[in-house]
Amino acid sequence: MVPEFNTPSGKIEFYSTHLAEKGYDPIPKYTKHEDPPPGYFRLLFGRAPMHSFSRTQTNRDLMNVMSENEIWINADIAQRYGLKSGTYIKLKNQDGKVSSRIKVKATERIRTDCVYMVHGFGHNSRMLKGAYMKGASDSELITKYNIDPLMGGTGMNVNFVTIEMEA
Repeated sequence: MVPEFNTPSGKIEFYSTHLAEKGYDPIPKYTKHEDPPPGYFRLLFGRAPMHSFSRTQTNRDLMNVMSENEIWINADIAQRYGLKSGTYIKLKNQDGKVSSRIKVKATERIRTDCVYMVHGFGHNSRMLKGAYMKGASDSELITKYNIDPLMGGTGMNVNFVTIEMEA
C-alpha cells in the first residue's frame, strides 16, 4: 500500500503550488535568526521528564527528584564570568526584566551563545510552600515572540538574556 498525501500529486511535494498560488514562497527558504547582542545569550527553555508544566512543583515526591531549575551555561563562558556550578545568578532580558535567582550549571552540552533552563519554576506565591521561590521563571523573561505568517505558530526563542551577579 502506497501512502497518499493531501497534495495535488498525492505525494510529498517540496514545491507547493498551493503556497505559490497564495503568493508565498513555494519552497521554504532559510531565514537567519537574529544573533544575540554582545554580552547576551539566546534564552532556550524546555521540560524535564519528572515535571509536567508547572503544576507538579507542588508534588513533594517529584520535587525530591528536581527541586529547582538551573541555568545551563557553556563551561568556557562560565569560566570567563568566574562562575562555577552551584553559584546563583540572576538573568536580565533584552527588555530589562530581571529573573529571580537561579543556580548555574556549567556544561559543555550547550553552545557558547545560548543558555538553557527548565520551564515551570520560579513561583512567587507563598501558597505553594514546596515550590515558592525555587529557581527562576523562563516565562517572566519571554517578553517578545515572532509569529509565523503561514501557520500562525509563535517562536519564543527570540529572547536574549545577560548574566546579573548576585549581590
